[in-house]
This record gives sequence, structure tokens and C-alpha cells, in this order.
Amino acid sequence: MQTVIVFFRDAGADAEVDHLERQIIGQGYICQPATSDAEVLALVESQPIDLLIVACRHWHWQALAEVREAADNYLPIVLISESISDTLLERCATVDIDTVLCRPVNFGLLLFKIRSSLRLSELYRREREQKNRLLDYWQMSDLEQEVAAKLFNSVLKADFLETDAVSVSMSPMALFNGDLVLVAKTPENHLHLLLGDFTGHGLAASIAATPLADIFYGMTRKGFDISEIVVEVNTKLHRMLPANRFLAATLVALYPEDSMLKTITCGLPDHYLVHRVDKSYRAIRSSNIPLGIQAVIEPDVQLHRVGEHESLYLLTDGVFEAENASDELFGAERVLQAILESRDSDFDILQRRLAEHTGGAERKDDNTMVVLRCAVDSVPWAGSQVQAAGHKLAAMTWKQMMEFDIDSLRCTNPVPVIVNTLTELQGLQRHRQAIFLIVTELFANALDHGVLKLDSAEKTTPEGFLRFYELKQQRLQMLSEGKIRLFFSHHPTETGGRLIVKVADSGSGFDWRRHRTDLQHNAGYSGRGIALLEKLCSSVTYHGRGNRVTVAFDWQA
Repeated sequence: MQTVIVFFRDAGADAEVDHLERQIIGQGYICQPATSDAEVLALVESQPIDLLIVACRHWHWQALAEVREAADNYLPIVLISESISDTLLERCATVDIDTVLCRPVNFGLLLFKIRSSLRLSELYRREREQKNRLLDYWQMSDLEQEVAAKLFNSVLKADFLETDAVSVSMSPMALFNGDLVLVAKTPENHLHLLLGDFTGHGLAASIAATPLADIFYGMTRKGFDISEIVVEVNTKLHRMLPANRFLAATLVALYPEDSMLKTITCGLPDHYLVHRVDKSYRAIRSSNIPLGIQAVIEPDVQLHRVGEHESLYLLTDGVFEAENASDELFGAERVLQAILESRDSDFDILQRRLAEHTGGAERKDDNTMVVLRCAVDSVPWAGSQVQAAGHKLAAMTWKQMMEFDIDSLRCTNPVPVIVNTLTELQGLQRHRQAIFLIVTELFANALDHGVLKLDSAEKTTPEGFLRFYELKQQRLQMLSEGKIRLFFSHHPTETGGRLIVKVADSGSGFDWRRHRTDLQHNAGYSGRGIALLEKLCSSVTYHGRGNRVTVAFDWQA
């Protein structure tokens, strides 16, 4: 594409100007002559112009400014003058004339100025194109990120359980947050909470948050334990994430009926279990590596006895590592001091101390704070309704039987899968919680007391809980035989349907008459299973030596 030069000259004969014009054309440039301001402006507005040479003796400064304004790109201007003065140079500067040459003109110098001005114009053109492309990219990127962030937050918040027991404060560095908080309840009214911190921040850090949330909410809704959730999340992240990406996380399960708190800590800073009345505290330290690093993980579980006046504070490392102007970290000591100063389970003092420490300096990481109030007496989430997708079906007649031998019992907890199958088969999502409690209690009794011959009296302290589950794993590994059979049948009734559940185990049974306990008057941590079953079921019948039981659950449409 040839270079177009507008040659602004006088209408009368000028031998020097004619000669310059012929020389310019001889160099391969297209030369467009113009003899007035209006002609120059018309040429600039009608076609791309690369350079303007002003060689006439009379011109208007304002007209040159208008010509430059009209050009669709940067337009270099070369002025050929009778003489050069300070006044002329000052006037040239006001309209951004690039070069001034004095007559008689040295054509070699003029050609040098033309080429350098064209190079400058080309650089300007490329810079403007790159700037426009960047602006288009930023606008498109901002739009895409806004849409993605809305979808991302919708997914994370869709199943988030709003409860007074949990308070959350999140301060992301970018539109996307590398930190996430998930809260849900199980069919047994246990509260599950996950605080996670992906490597880095922004979109790259949050890319795996959606599948993680699906696993957490889905498995919690079906009644899986947090140990099983951690294993599943770790497996998923190990498959999805590159080697330099992982998730530091803590999963918490609160069991109100046992006044117990279970934690699985995977790489986050210390958490603090604080008594709000006497301001005593217990530090909970990480005991597992972050998730997604290893293909297989066997999570170490910590159990804590808790009361109504205790709160668990969980924070991501962005809070501890916040720096002041002297590059001094906020640190665990300041975090704990601010928490202990709080009158209630809130973040006000901690946030104020953090802001004072950083002095408004730019943060280097996402900051997330979570407080879980251990409401084991009030249980504020108990009345929360969990939305479950489902369909209504007319009551049908069907039967189903499953049997698990010792090898199956060693490696799987079939209850969540069984309950999910039952509710989906008959469309009983509205009664999932009651059915889950019934099947869980029957299966746990058959396994723990029937097959494994464990005594629930062990579970009266956190240490006893650990011993109970350690002994359970030991006996599962040691036994060479044992089985549990579950039989389910269903038939319609006038008001809805009746679900019959029969459970039989290979154990020696127990004297079930002596183990009946009034559910309302049982303050212990075991022995309430039969009373719970009698409360939920229309009938509970033990057979023989107590290793077979039949229950009936009536539901209304």
C-alpha cells in the first residue's frame, strides 16, 4: 500500500516547490496537491492520508489544527517556511507541527524527515490498534467474568444453608474468590461446614469450586460423613487440578445430640474454639495435608466436646498474613487477642484491628472469616427446609432386598445410597430425613452392636468417641465373617403409603427389653435408638434374640 502525501502549496508558479513535488513523486510516494485550507480538509476527510507538507506562503494556524482533528490517525505535518524564528516555533508547537524546514530546502533532509515522520505515524497507528484491541479484550473479559461470577455465586449459594449458627465475612481481592464457605445440614440435623482456600486468587483459584460444592452439598444431603466427603473431594481435585494447585480446607461436623464437634483440618492456619463466657480457648491445628496433592488420603479426625457457649473461629491465611507498611504480618497472636476481646461471635474487633494494622494497604490475598456457634441446645438450623429436587408419585407396591457381607461392610457405608434409592423410587424426598434416621439407626445397631459387639457406653467423652471408632475399625478388619440383610417393602394406604423395613444381622442379639429408654429423658450419649425409632415409626418389633427387627413407617400424601 503506497504512502499518500498531501502537498499544500500556492496556486501560482513556484519552481522550487514544483521541483520538490517531482522529487517526492520520484521516491514512489503518491502526492495529492492542494491549494487551500478547504481542499486540504476535504482530502483528509475523504481518504487515509499519511503525511501533510505545508509549502505555501500563507496558511491559517486554526485550519491546520482542524486538519489534524479530522484525520482518523496521527497525521505528521512538515512545514516549509521562508525563515525560522522563535515565534514561529512557538506557534508550531501549539498545533503539533512535527518538523520545520527553511528554504531553500535540502531534499535529502526533507526525505529524511518524511521517512522519520512516517515511522512515527506507523508506531502511533500500531499503538492505537493494540490499545483498541486491549480495550475490546478488557470489555469482553469484564463482561464474561461478570456473567461467570454470577453463575459461580448462584451455584455456591443455591444450597447454602442460612442459619444463625454460622456467620461469614469474605473480602475477595478480585471478582472471583479463591476462598469459599459451604454450609449444609444432614438428614440427621447434623451441621456440616467447609472453609476452603484454593491456591492463588481470582478465576484460576476458583475454577474447581463448583464441582467441590456439588460434592459437598450432594453428599451432605444424602447423609455421608465428612470423612467420606473429604476423600471424595480430594479424589476429584487430584484429577482436576494441575500439580501446583490444591485446596487448603477444614471440614466441620456439629452433632447437637452428642454435644460433639468433629473437624478434619487440611492445611489452613490454627482455628480457635472459644468459650464466650469465661474467654478460655482451645487451638485446633491442621493434621492433614491440603486436598488435591495426593491421589489417596486417609483423613485424621479430631473430636471435641462442645457446649452452647462455645464458638469455633475459622480463618484463611490471608488474615494471618496481612502486612503493614513495615512488611510485618498480622499474625496469630493479634488474631487471637482480637477474638478474645469480642463480646459475642462477631468479627467487628478483628476487622478493626486488621484494618488498623494494614493501614489501608493493598491486600495480597483473599480474607475470609467464619464463626460457628456451637448451638447444641438451641439447634437454630433444625427448622431450615432443605430444597430437594424430586417428583410426586402415586404410592406403589414394590419390594427390595440387599445383603452385605463383612468385606462390603469393611469398605462402604450403604445407608446414604440406600435412602437415596428409596426416596427416588417412590418420590419420598419430603420424608427423606425421617427415612434416613430410621435406616441409619437400624443399620448402625445391626453393625455396631450385632456384628461387631460394641458398647455405646464408650461414647461418653471425646476420647471415648475416638476409642469407639478405633475399636470399630479394628474389629471390622479382624472379623472374617458377618453379614447384615435389609429388606424393604412398600404398599399404598388410604392416606399415602407404608414403608416396611426389616433388618437382620449375624450377631448374637441383645435383650432389647432392658435397653428401652425414653428419648425425652435420656441425657446420655447412647441408648436412645429404640425410643427414636418408636417416635418416627408406626410400629417397632424385635424378633427372637434381638438380631432381627421390623419397623413400619406410614406417610401421607
